[in-house]
Amino acid sequence: MKVFTSFLIVGLICAVGSIIYDLTKLTPGHITSIFVVIGALLGIFGFYDMLIENYGYGLSLPITSFGNSLLKGAYEGFHKEGILGIFSGILVTTSLGISLTIIASFIMTLFTHPKD
Repeated sequence: MKVFTSFLIVGLICAVGSIIYDLTKLTPGHITSIFVVIGALLGIFGFYDMLIENYGYGLSLPITSFGNSLLKGAYEGFHKEGILGIFSGILVTTSLGISLTIIASFIMTLFTHPKD
C-alpha cells in the first residue's frame, strides 16, 4: 500500500509544479528552487521524515527531498565541526546525487542534440 500512496504523493508534487508553471510566469528554475526551500522547511520541523515514514520512500526522490538532504547535512556538519561544518556537511550528504546528475547529463548529451 505504501507504494501506491508514495506514487500518489509524488504525483501530487509533480502536478502542483505543473499547475504553478501553467498559471504563473515562473520559470522551471524558480519552481525547482521553491520546492527545494519547501523541502528544507519541512525538514526543519521534522515533517519531511514523517512523510517518508508514513507514505514510503518514494518521497526521497523528488526535488523537495534535496532540500531536506541539504538541511540535514548542514545540521550534522554544524554539530560535528561548528560553523565551517555547515558547508562541508551539505557536500557530504548531497555529493552522490549531484555527481550522478552531472554524469547522467554528460551521457545524455552524447546521445541527443539540441534543437536549432
